[in-house]
Amino acid sequence: MCGIFGVVSSNAVTGTLLSGLQKLEYRGYDSAGLSVITNNNVIKRIRCSGKVSDLRSLVKKSNLTGRCGIAHTRWATHGVPSTKNSHPHSSGIISIVHNGIIENYDELKSKLKKQRYKFLSDTDSEVIAHLIHSFLSKKKTYFDAVVAALKTLKGSYALGILNEKNPDTLIAASHGSPLLLGISRNENFISSDVNAVLSKTKKYISMDDSEIAVLNKSEVNIFGLNGRKIKKPVSTSIQKGNSINKAGYNHYMQKEIYEQKNIIKNTINDKVGSTRILPNVFGPQSDSMLKSIKHIHFVACGTSFNAALVAKNWIEEVSNISCVAEIASEFRHRKVNVLKDTLYVAISQSGETADTIYSTKKAAALGYKKILSICNVPESSLTRLSDYTFLTHAGPEISVASTKAFTSQLISLLLLVCILSRSSGKKIEPTIVKQMKTLPKILTKVFSLEKEMQQIAKHFTNKHHTLFLGRGASYPIALEAALKLKEISYIHAEGYAAGELKHGPLALVDKDMPVIGLMPENNLVDQVLSNLAEVKARQGLVYIFTNKKLKFKRGDKTHLVSMPSCGHFIAPLVYVIPMQLLAYHVAVKKKTNIDQPRNLAKSVTVE
Repeated sequence: MCGIFGVVSSNAVTGTLLSGLQKLEYRGYDSAGLSVITNNNVIKRIRCSGKVSDLRSLVKKSNLTGRCGIAHTRWATHGVPSTKNSHPHSSGIISIVHNGIIENYDELKSKLKKQRYKFLSDTDSEVIAHLIHSFLSKKKTYFDAVVAALKTLKGSYALGILNEKNPDTLIAASHGSPLLLGISRNENFISSDVNAVLSKTKKYISMDDSEIAVLNKSEVNIFGLNGRKIKKPVSTSIQKGNSINKAGYNHYMQKEIYEQKNIIKNTINDKVGSTRILPNVFGPQSDSMLKSIKHIHFVACGTSFNAALVAKNWIEEVSNISCVAEIASEFRHRKVNVLKDTLYVAISQSGETADTIYSTKKAAALGYKKILSICNVPESSLTRLSDYTFLTHAGPEISVASTKAFTSQLISLLLLVCILSRSSGKKIEPTIVKQMKTLPKILTKVFSLEKEMQQIAKHFTNKHHTLFLGRGASYPIALEAALKLKEISYIHAEGYAAGELKHGPLALVDKDMPVIGLMPENNLVDQVLSNLAEVKARQGLVYIFTNKKLKFKRGDKTHLVSMPSCGHFIAPLVYVIPMQLLAYHVAVKKKTNIDQPRNLAKSVTVE
């Protein structure tokens, strides 16, 4: 999703702007640009459709220099990816970068056209530049003009704003889209996330809704839209500013797949005792709080939603707690009835997913017992909204297609399952703990399947559709497997509960349709085999991943992948990894952009 970076300094800022943008590339984007107030107090803007490296080449040719600037990576919402739609957008002496969506831009655009403003892009963002410019002549100060413009906007925004007449000032504003202020000596920053400023400073201030900040090289002042000054604490990031690299792997996704074993191992070592989970791992007095919970409402998007579905299955199996797992974009727009003693659990890798943030703000007013977030980023909007936070400590996930975030969420949720099981009297926690401790060795065996996944991937290169089937906790893994394949290989893929095959999807099966069955050995294996028999009867291409010993008749073309034996509760973590490897190697064969697949963004910060 769009990335914003800006700096006002006593030194030249062009190189800093480009470096900041580079650290925001992982969010996904299709174009890039920057504006700098030159030493002659004139805004010079450079934009391009393409990568930050393309922008860097253009900037190098221009000899652009100045001490105050803004920069942007754009993920297209309004208007196709093109130079004219790239940010920054300018209007006379004003230049702005924007992340968010302006809902009333059509109305504003019509009014501004009547004032003879010319629109050169197809974006909603350009109205902001013209709107601020239009208020300059109506208000006493530049600050007042910006405030007036912001009060006119409906929707979400994170903004960086330059004005030629105020060459040493950078203005930032936030409402519904994340933005933070980096605090340093002789220079200050704005950024969409803390990673982009860590090489310069660890001190930052997170902006909240309806706030506006005025920055110069030596100070930062924050105001409400009523013009009153706001005092906010300066935080110190606990994240490391290490350079992010592929460490010898071909892609970030491949690296992140292989990092999963150590992430899971570290979580187990840090949080698990000999027979039970260590006390209060979800926060101070969290064990006592969880003991009182009767219902759980999971809210998440995408891969995180699939993790929630696995957790729902686990929790209802080991306790008397009822669970609902819901997509955040649905939750935020509907009436929600909250039962007494319900825990709201938000799951997000970035902690900045717009629908999850809005849903959590909504949840805060609905009477939930408590709000718990499971998140990978400590300094995120989601963690600030939560009563309790569990950090997954997966490290930066750069590839747009999530892998290690998913399994780190699963192992975190399995800790939650253990604690919640205590109220049922089933005494299942020691069994789950024992299974968890076998994971590192089992995962070593799973990664030895990569060569087999490479071979199977060859069969998918020219396929257009794929089905993944599972039952119980394997059904969400089928959903996740399908999501990974479609994200990075562009093959249409769907995950289904295996019993639903005959209720429609079977009509799609033919000799060109691969169908993958996920079958950890449990009481549901025979049912999945029956479902796959229906596929084979229609000449479908069947692949079975299982640790159960199966025998097939001579001439049967079923491809069997022998999985290592594993405990029932850890099976989702074991079975998802070959699905990730398969999707990865199919994408390698198809030569797609694996780390930044088309049309997708890492952190979805707009609706």
